[in-house]
Amino acid sequence: MHDIVARIEETAGRCRSLTALSLEDGDLTYGELWALSSVVSGHVAPLLGGTRRVALRGDRSALTYAAYLGVLRAGGAVLPMSPRWPDARTADVVRAAEPDLVLLNGPPAPRLPPGVPVLTVSTEGARAAVSGPGLDDDAYVIYTSGSTGTPKGVPITHRALARYLGHVCPLYELGPGDRVAQAAELTFDASVFELLATWATGATLVVAGQRTWLSPVRFLRDQRISHLDTVPSIITLARRTRTLTEGCLPDLRWSMFSGEQLDYAAVAAWRSAVGANVIENNYGPTELAGVCANHRLPASADDWIPTGNGTVPIGRVYGHLDSVVLDGGGVVAEEGELCVRGGQRFSGYVDPGDNAGRFLRGDGPYEVVDGVPEGGDWYRTGDRVRWESGVLVHLGRLDRQVKLRGYRVELDEVEAVVRGHGGVKEVAVVVVDAQLVAVYVGEELAAGELRRHVGARVPDYMVPVVWRRVAALPLTSSGKVDRGALVEEVR
Repeated sequence: MHDIVARIEETAGRCRSLTALSLEDGDLTYGELWALSSVVSGHVAPLLGGTRRVALRGDRSALTYAAYLGVLRAGGAVLPMSPRWPDARTADVVRAAEPDLVLLNGPPAPRLPPGVPVLTVSTEGARAAVSGPGLDDDAYVIYTSGSTGTPKGVPITHRALARYLGHVCPLYELGPGDRVAQAAELTFDASVFELLATWATGATLVVAGQRTWLSPVRFLRDQRISHLDTVPSIITLARRTRTLTEGCLPDLRWSMFSGEQLDYAAVAAWRSAVGANVIENNYGPTELAGVCANHRLPASADDWIPTGNGTVPIGRVYGHLDSVVLDGGGVVAEEGELCVRGGQRFSGYVDPGDNAGRFLRGDGPYEVVDGVPEGGDWYRTGDRVRWESGVLVHLGRLDRQVKLRGYRVELDEVEAVVRGHGGVKEVAVVVVDAQLVAVYVGEELAAGELRRHVGARVPDYMVPVVWRRVAALPLTSSGKVDRGALVEEVR
């Protein structure tokens, strides 16, 4: 098993003159990327010694991507921070992660806690030989939004990363000549696949600018993208702009969707655009080094598996990982929480306090881990799934279960029922002032009609009280529905 730095070094030597990085203002070959990252690693390596974490905040320029690789080569763990974060969040993450160094490129420096070493990425200096990482060293740390509102740091080791990349690189037949879209922010785990799977195989990483991505079909077509890993909301955006036409994306051989539920209506429109090319619905939390389950959609809609909530299955967990579905009592069941263990699992959060209740031990009965998780423990994903026709269907987050007037309500279930109305294209259901509020995109419909549609399928306490039609649902920077913004809008 080789760490990612060793894999990229081998690729850079073999594919030296091929394009590693394609940006709006120019390209970098593998030789140029490797040389530039060598300079960065020479600056960074002498400054590591504590947590070995390097907080990287930069724009979408060649130097930022070289810095990402340079930190890995120096034996550091990349901790991406977005220039779009408010200073308060940036400061919170820096305080929590205690990086050895904050590495900046591009945007003005944020306000940081006192005493934190700061370095601006430089191309000046001699290339330095560094020792590189070990398999049990952290490769990166990503801060996810915690249910308490405080971000949680998720460290992933080189060993877990190598296990993940060792599976997906051959699975997606990546290699020289392929062009992979880089659309995710570096603060989201989808970017790990985009960058590192690409550079490990000699493919080209094609960076989508913020404005470019507002017209995704044009970008994918004009840049001849062969591999796309993104959120289903991109289909909604493409349909809204009326650019997703039949056969418009013939070069897109691989479309991988994850991050939120993918419904069959959306994937039917995408299938028309890409023809018989591969479409997969993927699943995986940050804590499992990226994707850990997948379902490949058959070419013919006649062979698609019908599901109870109208969404595409997430399929089965990768064969090199163990998984189990447990009900609320910790008993193996057809429906319940998905728990996973194996080589892609992280070793625990940066703040040990965040581990509480997140791991299970044993093979039945399953006991909640009190303290530091061990290698064979199960990670509780917090996702509710159900076995249907031999595959897993994602039903929603356990933490999206709310209690109203004494009744437990699954917001994802309500949304699935609302989506079943022919006049509704998209919907998000939120709780405002102890009432269910449905915000939808679609035809102008009477609230009474929508209430009758939902009331015929779920108990009355699950029927939204307030209905609001909008032109578009607000999205977060990762492309997911921004439910927090919705709550503020409908108050």
